[in-house]
Amino acid sequence: GKHPLEPNALGAEMKRRLAIAFPGQERGYDAYMRREGIRFKRMLPCLQKHYSTAATMLSSDLLKALPVLSVGRSLYSVLGNYFEPEKLRLAFTFQSKYLGMSPWECPGAFAILIYVEHAFGVYHVMGGLSRISQGLAEAAARCGATLRLNAPVRRVLLNRRAAVGVELQSGERIMADEVVVNADFGHAMTRLFPAAALRKYSPPQLEGRRFSCSTFMLYLGLDRIYSLPHHAVFFARDYRGNIGDIFSGGRLSADCSFYVRNASITDPHLAPEGHSAVYVLVPVPNRFAPVDWASERGPFRARILRVLAERAGMENVESHIRAEEVITPLDWEERYAVYKGATFNLAHTLGQMLYLRPRNKFEEFDRCYLVGGGTHPGSGLPTIFESGRIAA
Repeated sequence: GKHPLEPNALGAEMKRRLAIAFPGQERGYDAYMRREGIRFKRMLPCLQKHYSTAATMLSSDLLKALPVLSVGRSLYSVLGNYFEPEKLRLAFTFQSKYLGMSPWECPGAFAILIYVEHAFGVYHVMGGLSRISQGLAEAAARCGATLRLNAPVRRVLLNRRAAVGVELQSGERIMADEVVVNADFGHAMTRLFPAAALRKYSPPQLEGRRFSCSTFMLYLGLDRIYSLPHHAVFFARDYRGNIGDIFSGGRLSADCSFYVRNASITDPHLAPEGHSAVYVLVPVPNRFAPVDWASERGPFRARILRVLAERAGMENVESHIRAEEVITPLDWEERYAVYKGATFNLAHTLGQMLYLRPRNKFEEFDRCYLVGGGTHPGSGLPTIFESGRIAA
């Protein structure tokens, strides 16, 4: 549909609340929606292109977008164009976590992330986000695709500089005209291709790249429904210190920021009647940091459950747990094949974007394509689907 360049009905409510919490700052919201709408309109065609050759960097779309890219400025800095109070700027930066980045390092052009949510709204898929994957699988099967589940890949088969198929852990070989790799990028480079064959993304070179943070996850099946909103974001009281611990200090903060998804207040299909499915996401350092998650797992879980009661109003939450899954950065790496547990993949710095990010038509090998957060356009669910469309 048409891209709205003016605040919608939700924007009127946002302005009303801004006027209460930060009197006078609601005028900045109008300016934000107007200017970031223009930035979004110019940037969207750039994010939908492939960057397989250097010539694509000279496309007319990208040249039109250059004046609005805020090159050299951070997301936090750009928000200073619209809002004065630090707390208000920070409240508009949490979307930088979608990229696993600090708002003080995230490129200012990503102010469009916040714009997208305010202009188009935030949608929930009834039955959970996994329904999208299931729907895609059903559509692929109708089109003649054969899906092989629980068949892990040991390596991509090469003939000189071309991908020609895959070998499964079982030893079975499947030959192919093209190979589309949707494994985590770092995992693929360190496990699925021989190190000697890699030129640009060999394991030592990969270690020199910048990666996103990781996450500590609690997936909880509860025998009650809390009155928390569908989405709730809680900032550490010393947010800047918390960000420093995650991205440069390599340690766990005493006071954490966290996100709670309480989707059962919207969707009755996620849990039995009267029960709820809740997940808690805590940004933490990736596995480049010297955190011993084997010993930290239990104490950190206990700390987060305490914080849920103290700050989110989820009193006695532990007594209501009927099903639970904990995922630490070590689990992301060892159980889910995410390189260094960096759940948002390669960082979205200017030196790792567009033509400088691993390309959808992979530059290392012919007949090989990449999809996922480690290729263009980047991480985040809609962006990852866009990588699939571009690769196709």
